[in-house]
Amino acid sequence: MHRLLLAALLSLAMITSTRAAPPEGEPPETAAKTLVAAAGDARLLLLGEMHGTREIPRLVAHVVEHYAAEGPVLLGLEIPGSGQPHLRRYLDSAGTDADRAALLATPFWNVQGDQHDGRRSHDVIDLIEQVRQLRAQGRDVSLLAYDAEPGRRIDGNQRDRIMAARVRASFNALPRGRLLVLTGNVHAKLVRPDDAPPQMQVPMGHWLSDLGPWSVDIQGFRGAHWACMFGGCGKRLQNPWRRQSGPLKDDEHHYRLMLDRFTVARLVGAP
Repeated sequence: MHRLLLAALLSLAMITSTRAAPPEGEPPETAAKTLVAAAGDARLLLLGEMHGTREIPRLVAHVVEHYAAEGPVLLGLEIPGSGQPHLRRYLDSAGTDADRAALLATPFWNVQGDQHDGRRSHDVIDLIEQVRQLRAQGRDVSLLAYDAEPGRRIDGNQRDRIMAARVRASFNALPRGRLLVLTGNVHAKLVRPDDAPPQMQVPMGHWLSDLGPWSVDIQGFRGAHWACMFGGCGKRLQNPWRRQSGPLKDDEHHYRLMLDRFTVARLVGAP
């Protein structure tokens, strides 16, 4: 009887443990292959991210490297358009410590308070550096700063329309190859959800729908990212996800890509 009871308890524990264990995501290196395979022949990719992670810039670097072996790649970053000359200057540089310091001294990278929303990290700088290295190797790669200018009296709807217009103009000027747009996952949505809060804007992806963009929502099973919300800016823990990478049935994104974990980015200016 004791042996039967013990066996039953062990069996129950195994079942409970199996149900409780979250599915595993992928590290950035292999997740990049999953993303490329899922995107198919799409030329305009909206890479919806959670700002302020180390993993997503690494993921995007691998995706850019893959596509650069096939043809031209333009990578859009959520940086105001006024930052375009600074990005171009860095891409044309030797990538020395002095060159990096000069980029970090430009206005976008020097902010305080709620503007330090996770986009400004050394991990993004490393992504920019990897694009520079590919360019130095002869690959046809470049960067696009497509965000609206800070400080302007515009609301979320106007901002997303400005971003969409800049992405559209760049895509129309790209006769072949791919335009990858790294952006917050709300901007990457193709529609405004019916249950969205009143303050949510019509997303950038909606204004690009006639171009046939492929939108992906990049999430992590565990860990944390940096974000600015109503309670201020700080480390935000990921809720345990019980989802897997795969196509989505809703109209907001085409695909969800699950990374194994998020790690808070190395923020520029942080102690």
